[in-house]
Amino acid sequence: MKIFLTNLGKYTEGYLIGKWVKLPVSEDVLDKVLEEIGINEYYEEYFITDYENDIVGLGDVISEYSSVVALNDLAQRLEALSDADTDKLGAVLEYEACRSVSEVIDLLDELDDFDLLTDVTDDEELGYYYAEEYCSIDIPEHIQPYFDYEGYGRDIRLESSCLYTSYGFLLDNR
Repeated sequence: MKIFLTNLGKYTEGYLIGKWVKLPVSEDVLDKVLEEIGINEYYEEYFITDYENDIVGLGDVISEYSSVVALNDLAQRLEALSDADTDKLGAVLEYEACRSVSEVIDLLDELDDFDLLTDVTDDEELGYYYAEEYCSIDIPEHIQPYFDYEGYGRDIRLESSCLYTSYGFLLDNR
């Protein structure tokens, strides 16, 4: 995650004085960046004028006045995630409407309550997954060509808390 910190006082005077910061960052480095953009006794306020991140939905919670400390904490937690959990978080953010960084941090604590099936993108694949991989039903081999996997998957989707996302099929097990 990267944010562009801007000196608010200079900005209101017509000058764009800012710097990109890659999060997470140490407090010392952040203090140095604030000094470099002219944050001092006279110019005390700064704001975020731009940001970059790779997780769909995370941008919905970053605003110009987001807490840099909270964003840094979030970035530290994101850095510790595996690629699979990062994808799962992206899927959960498509499923859950988060309005703040703290809500995303709370979701990170609940990631184990979700399952992401990355290879499942439609009802037929969902029905096949549940029937064959999850072994929810035993279909004799001679009947398998006639079985309606799509209908079975549709019923599973309609009866559970789940959603197709750009990352795959997300199951909410809460």
